[in-house]
Amino acid sequence: MPEIRPFKGIRYNQSLLEDLGTVITPPYDVIGPEEQDTLHNKSPYNIIRLEYGKSYPADNQAENRYTRAASFLNQWLKDGILTPEKKKCYYLYEQSFSYSGSNFKRRGVIAALKLTPYDDRDILPHEQTMAGPKADRMDLLKHLRTNTSPIFTLFPDPDQILNHLFSTVDYADPFVIADQDSGQTHYLWPLADPEIQEFFTSYLASQQLLIADGHHRYETALNYYQNRDQVNFPGTGFILTIMVSMKDPGLLVLPTHRLLRGLTPQQIESMHNIIAQVFDLVEQDNSNLLKSVDFLKDLAKISREHNGFGFITPRKTFLLIPRSGTMGDNLPVTLLHDRILKPLFAARESSIVDKDKISYPHDLNIALEAVLSGSADAAFILDPIAVDKVFDRASQGKVMPQKSTFFYPKLPGGLVLYHMDLS
Repeated sequence: MPEIRPFKGIRYNQSLLEDLGTVITPPYDVIGPEEQDTLHNKSPYNIIRLEYGKSYPADNQAENRYTRAASFLNQWLKDGILTPEKKKCYYLYEQSFSYSGSNFKRRGVIAALKLTPYDDRDILPHEQTMAGPKADRMDLLKHLRTNTSPIFTLFPDPDQILNHLFSTVDYADPFVIADQDSGQTHYLWPLADPEIQEFFTSYLASQQLLIADGHHRYETALNYYQNRDQVNFPGTGFILTIMVSMKDPGLLVLPTHRLLRGLTPQQIESMHNIIAQVFDLVEQDNSNLLKSVDFLKDLAKISREHNGFGFITPRKTFLLIPRSGTMGDNLPVTLLHDRILKPLFAARESSIVDKDKISYPHDLNIALEAVLSGSADAAFILDPIAVDKVFDRASQGKVMPQKSTFFYPKLPGGLVLYHMDLS
């Protein structure tokens, strides 16, 4: 079962950097070029320089963003900008945020997680991965030997153990507070009591962990570990994680829609033919229905009862319901990929999301406006997937297509670092 351990985390020195909001960052996979520039300009010590540094035309094997990241890390440790913890800790973590007019708090525990193969069934994946991001993260890991951002894992927590852990600290007095421009606030409390640590370590050993976000980083770290001398480098066998209870009221899962651009006339015709062969189309009065509560209710109903989903074209909007005998035990996103997108693009399972004709907005209005404005050819609208369904499928060894879930918001990088050689 999952093995976790406390560690000597590396944190920013708050006596030198009072505003930690200027140095933390979203994870690399949601940072575009513009935000990358913004983060670089916020502070000379922003963790973006380690997490996702800039590339330059003159880069070569001896000088590139990975070698620069290693130089920054070593210099910041030398200068005391980053400092290792004196004692091995778990860290209690709270992320305060708002969404659609409501306020949320998501809580978890930061720990070092033992890397084990998926076949051991201790750590469960739920999405497929791509080769490109893993190659990038491998280069970074080789140079840093440090996790600058945590993977996001979930555990069933039938006893709601997190509530007990938070009762053991002074909740009103966190030792780290970081405010971000996005409106998020992050809090940390050290959990250094050996008895409490042992209690939680033993409890987690009875659970299974689901990777909510960070599949590429987990698989990269496992590959790196399996190709190293495990005796001489024991710290290589762990990865930084934030573990959140599946019962946490702040666990918010958003849908990830599919927006199609640049289709040829033949592909558009083929798409309609493929849909007509497998799905019943329930036409909506007009696309403005997508802005109404009624459409979302209908979408949720057909998703729950029939594994259906929405389909927007420039002229008409439909709800697609799979015909009897074609659904199996699949979820809507799996049906969409297996029954429509793969046949349409003649794509292999591992390459479907690499297609430049597919993008993945989370906002329904963005998808709607793109189609109605003519900048996109069609959109497939999905209802959010319940966490228990994700866990159930993962526990059966089934994975969904890439970008099937979006746990909002992303976890920040830079609050606590895990260094393989110093922890």
